[in-house]
Amino acid sequence: MYSWREEFWGRNNLFDSDEIVKEVLNKINLAKGFYVADLGSGTGRFTIPLAKEIGENGKVFAVDISKESLTILKENADREKLNNIEIVYGDISKKIPLDDNSIDVAFMANVFHDILYEGNESIVLSEIKRILKNNGRLIILEFKKIRGPPGPPIFMRISHDELINILNKNGFSAKYLGEIGKYHYLIEARI
Repeated sequence: MYSWREEFWGRNNLFDSDEIVKEVLNKINLAKGFYVADLGSGTGRFTIPLAKEIGENGKVFAVDISKESLTILKENADREKLNNIEIVYGDISKKIPLDDNSIDVAFMANVFHDILYEGNESIVLSEIKRILKNNGRLIILEFKKIRGPPGPPIFMRISHDELINILNKNGFSAKYLGEIGKYHYLIEARI
């Protein structure tokens, strides 16, 4: 059976290589002891490296709507003996189940295009502003607006200029941090 998701996301996930993760971590400058929300964490492709980066005094809240993905993430975190990951089941398009002013960095990898496509960006961005500490940051990794796999179809993608405009209209001050690999770009936004 044909599946656009399988075709456009690709079967080998080369875009999720360890080099991409390292490149992202190098650009976002996380400090030891930070509290990070990995929004739409999935099985933890970024959660586990984020947890290692912030150290045992920090914490990563892995938030996802898929209980199956969170179960896999928990197993992977246990295998790595990481005690600074908290698994949080929730639908970020409705409410992020985290406390006000509790997060240093909200992180989203390959998630925002879905939020935008569903028309939930204002709700999600308002919730992110609520959970961020006063000097907190939102970091978004997204697919470039180019055709072909990996990633979603072109009609679901958003350029970095479009994303910066949306963030600025929703009360953030956003800037482009550059390309990540062949297929992604990185944005940083502050309140």
